[in-house]
This record gives sequence, C-alpha cells and structure tokens, in this order.
Amino acid sequence: MSRITLDLEKLVADGHLGQVEAERLSGFALPDPRNGLLINLLLIFGAISVAGGTIALVPNAMTGLVLALLSLIGAEVLRRSAKGNSLKTLSMALVLMGTLGVAGWVGWEFQHVEDGTFPTILIATIMTGAAIWFRSALLGAFAVFSLGAVLGSGTGYWHASYALFVEEPTITIIAFGLLAASLYKARDVLAEAWQNLLTVSARTSIFMMNFGFWVGSLWGDRIGEHWFAPQRWSDRSEWREAAFTIPDYIFSLGWAGALIAIIIMARSNSFLSITSIVFLAIHGYTQYFEYLGANPETLVIGGLVLVGLAVAAARFLIRTTEEETTAA
Repeated sequence: MSRITLDLEKLVADGHLGQVEAERLSGFALPDPRNGLLINLLLIFGAISVAGGTIALVPNAMTGLVLALLSLIGAEVLRRSAKGNSLKTLSMALVLMGTLGVAGWVGWEFQHVEDGTFPTILIATIMTGAAIWFRSALLGAFAVFSLGAVLGSGTGYWHASYALFVEEPTITIIAFGLLAASLYKARDVLAEAWQNLLTVSARTSIFMMNFGFWVGSLWGDRIGEHWFAPQRWSDRSEWREAAFTIPDYIFSLGWAGALIAIIIMARSNSFLSITSIVFLAIHGYTQYFEYLGANPETLVIGGLVLVGLAVAAARFLIRTTEEETTAA
C-alpha cells in the first residue's frame, strides 16, 4: 500500500485545492507516529525505573524472576488488547525484558552446576519459545545464539578485547547449516506473519555456520571436545592427542569452496551473496596473516592478488548485470 504526503496548506494557498476539500482530506490523515513512539518510550523507561527500584529494594534473584514474568504477562495483555500498533514498541520491550530476565535467572540459579549443558538447553528453549510465541525476530536471533551455546560456542570480553570461541566447529557447521536450510524452506510454506522471524533466524544461522568454519580453519577440530574432554588441562591434553581430529586445511578449503559456490549460485546482491563475499574476504585476510605475516614481500604479493581478485570480481559483476539486462 503506497502512502502520499500532501502539504494541504500549500495546495490551498496555490489554488490547487479548495478549503472544504482540504478539511475533508485532513480527516483521513494517519496519527503522527512520533506521538505514539514518545508515549511508548516514556512507558518503557518508567517500567525500567520501577524494575530497577524494586530490585534495589529487594535484591535477590526471585525478585528479578517475578518482574520478568510480570513483563511477559504485560506484553501478552498488550498484544491481545492494544489496538493497532499504538503500544507495539512497549509490548516488544516488555517481551525482551521478560525473556532476558527469565534466562538470566536460569543462568544465576545454575551458575554453580558442574555440567552446564542443562542450563544452556533451558535458556535456548526459553528463547525459542518466546520468539515463536511473540513472533519476535530479535528473540529469534537470540535463540539461535543460545543454541550455539549448547554446542559450545560463545563470546568473551575483557579490557579492549573481544573473543569468539567455537568448541565444536564441525557440529556447528552441520547443525546451523541444516537449521538455516530448514528455516528458509519453512519461510516458503508458512504465512507472511512468520516471514521476518524465519528470515532473521536463518540469517543468524548462516553467521554461526561461518563462525564454525572460521575457527576450524585456524585450529581444526577435535570432535566431541566440548562434552567429553576432561576439565583438567593435563588430562585434556591426553584426550586431545587421542581424539578424532579434522585438520585446519580441510576447513580452509571447504570454507573457500562453499563461499565461492554460494557467490556464483546465489542471486546477485542478495543477503547470501553479499555475506559470502564478506566472509570470503575475512577468510583471505585471516589466512594471509596466519601463514604469511605482515612482511614487505608478502604485502606486495598480497596486494597484487587483491588487485587481481578485484578485476575478476568487477568483470564477473559486469557480465552478470549485462546478462540480467539482456534477459529483461
């Protein structure tokens, strides 16, 4: 549905529209969305303030859980009762606050559990259930990330540094590759209301699959290390020596081949083609410094290779554009 913006006062002043007709048209005007956004933001900050004050007054995990559940109940009430999109922003904020609050409570309650598999599965289940129930694309992305935690993936942060780890590259690649394919397939079958959730979740799965390739291309993979390797490093070293290992060059060659195949087969300028080009550049950059280092000679060679790739890519894109124009 197209929308047209008209300056009624100017049209009347220029003589293109009568005053009576201008008043009639103004009656069909949509409400200013900025007013609704302002109200939603005030309500969100008010809810955060109340939650923060309550936790400060009663500082324990149960307080956070109760507030999280109340947020989810409030979001469900708004989803069913609010007319149009008037309080949609507030509803989505309450969904996010409530879901993350419940997931945080699970993490807090089970922080001392020796085997962290159960809490990560529970958090992934909570994220997935909330994403499906509220049809939230953002929670869909969080659900995919939480599934990655079940498979031994995650991130870490310390001063001026940010880390990404994937303990099971092979399983991560297979699991998220299948998940992405399934979500894309479901997108073609389910109703339009599910399209955004499925698309975001599938694209997040593509990122997780590439992360698995990235880590595997640097260190290879010892299958099952996340679940079966001993906690003590001395025992773990012995386990790693006996474990079934896939060398890093298998991932390097496989990743490059998969990315190039997607670039060739995917629709030009689509998410898959652009993402594959970006990760192919990351792959090349990573392997360059991993094997060649930043020496003057290798920099010259690397620069020439990049120029050659740029020329080849430009010719490929021009040929693709010409073929599309001819077909049209």
